[in-house]
Amino acid sequence: MPASNQNWEKEEFSIKDLSLWDENARFPEEYFNKKEDELVEYFLKKKEFEIECFAKEVVNEYDLPQLEKIVVLRLNGKLIVLEGNRRLVVYKLLLNPVLIKDQRIKKVFDELKKQINISEHFKLEANVTTSKEEGLRFVDRKHNKGNNEVGWGEHERRNFAVRRLSGKHMDIRRIELAKVVKKLTLPAEIKEAVLGRGYVTTFYRVVDSTSAQRKLGYDVLESGYIKIKNQKTFDDLLKIIVFNILNKVGFNGKGVDSRQLNTKEAIDDYITNLKQKDVGKVDSQTKNQTKNDIYRAVAGIKTTGRSKPLSILRKYLISSSFYIDDNRINDIYYELHKRLVVDNVPNAVAVLFRVFMECSVDYYIKNKKIVASKDIKLAGKINMVVNDLKIKGLAKNKELKKIRRFAQKDSSSILSVNTFHDFVHDYTTSPIPSELKKHWENLEEFFIILWKSLSSERK
Repeated sequence: MPASNQNWEKEEFSIKDLSLWDENARFPEEYFNKKEDELVEYFLKKKEFEIECFAKEVVNEYDLPQLEKIVVLRLNGKLIVLEGNRRLVVYKLLLNPVLIKDQRIKKVFDELKKQINISEHFKLEANVTTSKEEGLRFVDRKHNKGNNEVGWGEHERRNFAVRRLSGKHMDIRRIELAKVVKKLTLPAEIKEAVLGRGYVTTFYRVVDSTSAQRKLGYDVLESGYIKIKNQKTFDDLLKIIVFNILNKVGFNGKGVDSRQLNTKEAIDDYITNLKQKDVGKVDSQTKNQTKNDIYRAVAGIKTTGRSKPLSILRKYLISSSFYIDDNRINDIYYELHKRLVVDNVPNAVAVLFRVFMECSVDYYIKNKKIVASKDIKLAGKINMVVNDLKIKGLAKNKELKKIRRFAQKDSSSILSVNTFHDFVHDYTTSPIPSELKKHWENLEEFFIILWKSLSSERK
């Protein structure tokens, strides 16, 4: 046996010989050293453990080989299950439903037991160790690291359904629509984004609708595949839909996202207002704003000029580079610039964006020796920095216009200091990734001027 496995063995154990682990993280401390029937009862009374549902799945898949081994600690003559306690409870209850006090649940398990041939000698495959610490490494991997697995998204699930030959018509139709999207004359990043997390649900909600089928001109055949009447009309309108969904706004200025398009009426209204001629706007905007950044990036060529990628194509909040002398603020900047993907963790990005802003203005005030009262709020600090930049000739009024508007205390604009406060203090305010990126674009010039003025004086 290899040295790396010297602490482990592989064995099979009868259910009757296996013991639940009373120190399992699922149990509160008062269950330490409790009897097994009490541990079983705890599993049953906690609805979130879904023991009944799990039992039905176990019975349904009883004829399949065991996919995942339990983890067993051999200690003082006992075989303690460190990983797989929930599964073990199900098997113990299927073997012996009389352990169940609740008569309704007992009847469920009585019926389930009739469907399988299970005895106390039924065995579970196990990885066995005599080292508790070694066993806990498995527990950590399973519950804290998600077993290092990457779950399927909408597209992968439907691919699986179709390839398993049991996919419904909707599965087939959506696979076909995804194929059409991939053929559109749009940057690959845009096509991948709309079929990815955060957008694909809205996309299918729109294009699956009856109104979209009529507008785009496609029929759904009995097999689930689609028949397109006019390819150019279909492609043009689909391209507009993709572009609108990623920008979260239509060319008429109305919102296009999961919150706005949450009813049949709202979707029908959006589809009705689609105009094929707007495909020209999509082509011009994507071409002008991506040809330097996207295609050059793919070729490994450094981007030049003032052209910037569309907000929807950016992974990270901060798109610009500048020097920050302070270590902690630089760490925050780096996380927003290179580590935190906005679409994946918008709440974390929103809160850290607000922290970066306050730290930046505080650092400026301290280093420029501006006198500020201890109780001054963020909006007041921003105005002090803005005035100092203007007085010292470090920025023009035009360059400071957006940050002044942002700092207005009574502003009802979505781009305001009030919104940033709500990201931290109001649990009902949810940041939207695309809006966060646009917030940065609006405030980017201010941050560049601020940090440039601080770095220049240190040269």
